[in-house]
Amino acid sequence: MRNDNPLRGDGLYVQRRRFTLGLLGATAASACSFGGERSDSRVPEPRVEDDDASDAHVVRVGGAKLRVVIEGTKPSLSTKAYLGWVRKSAQMIADYYGGTLPVPGLEITLKTSGRGSIGYGHHKSGRWITIHCGRRTKQSSLDKDWVMVHEMLHATFPDLTDRHRWMQEGLSTYLEKIVRVRAGDLEENDVWRKLSRSMHYGRPKAGDRGLDKTHTWGRTYWGGALFWMMVDLELRKTTDNGKSLRDALLYIASIGGNARQMWSTDRVVESSDKGTGTDVVSRLYASMAEAPGDVDLEQLWLDLGVVRNPDRSVTLHDDAPLAAIRQGVCGLA
Repeated sequence: MRNDNPLRGDGLYVQRRRFTLGLLGATAASACSFGGERSDSRVPEPRVEDDDASDAHVVRVGGAKLRVVIEGTKPSLSTKAYLGWVRKSAQMIADYYGGTLPVPGLEITLKTSGRGSIGYGHHKSGRWITIHCGRRTKQSSLDKDWVMVHEMLHATFPDLTDRHRWMQEGLSTYLEKIVRVRAGDLEENDVWRKLSRSMHYGRPKAGDRGLDKTHTWGRTYWGGALFWMMVDLELRKTTDNGKSLRDALLYIASIGGNARQMWSTDRVVESSDKGTGTDVVSRLYASMAEAPGDVDLEQLWLDLGVVRNPDRSVTLHDDAPLAAIRQGVCGLA
C-alpha cells in the first residue's frame, strides 16, 4: 500500500534512488533536442541492444526513446496497458516542458511479480528506472498512479550530491502533482488537498539547520517540496504570474541539465535565476537551505484560498488574495 500511512503522505513511497547498476539493464544514448552536454563520465555508456528483442518494447515521446522491459511470468495486465502507462506519464512531462522530454532516453523495467499493486520505484543517472507493479495492479491503478511520473521527473533534473538530495526528491514530490493537473490527470482540488495535507512535514523543527544540513525524511521529501512550491509561488507573485518554476526548469533543460549531468546547487540556483530574470531562487535558497527558514502554512493556505474541511477535502475560494496565483500554478490562469 503506497498512501495509507499518514506519516508518508502522497508521493513518498518512492525508495532511495541510488542502487546497484547490476539490477538494471542499459540503453543506447541519443541526442537531446534541448542541446547541452551529453556525456557523463561517472557511469558507463549503455549497451546497444536490438529494439526488436522479445523482452523489450520501444515507446517514443517528446524526442526521447523509452525502452520498456516487462519482467515477471504472470503480469496482471496486457503489454499494451503497461506501455500506455509509460507513454501517458512521459507525455505529461513532455507537455510541461513544451513538447520535448529533456532526456535522450530511458530504460524502464517493470517488475510485475509479487502480490501488491504499484509499489515503489528507483531512478538512476537519467538512464534507468525500475517500478514494482505486482499482480494486483489494475488498469485503475495505472490511471491514478504518480510513481512513474515521479521517477521520470528525476531523470529530467541534474544529478546532485547526497547532501542536496532534498532538491531532487522535493522537486519530484511537488512537480508530479503540477504536471498531472496541467495535463488533466488531476483536478485542482486534488492538488491542493494533497499539498495542504502533507506539506507541514517539511517544516523545520527545533534544532534544524536548513535543508542542506538537516537530512530527515520529512525535510528531504516535503522540505524539498516546500522549497520548490515557494519558488513557484514567489516567482508568480513577483511577476504577476508572468514567470514560474517552469521557466527555471525550461532554462535548465535548454543548457543540457538532466540527471545524466552532475551539477552543483550553485549552478542550479544561478541557472534558475537566469532563466526567470529574478533572484527569487537564490533568495529562497539562502533562507531555506542555508538557514532553517520556516513558512506559515496556515496563513499561506488562506491567502491561496485553500480551506481545509474536517473530512480532509478542501474548498477553493476564488476571492482569496492569491487565488490567481493558485490557479496559475495549475495552469488555469
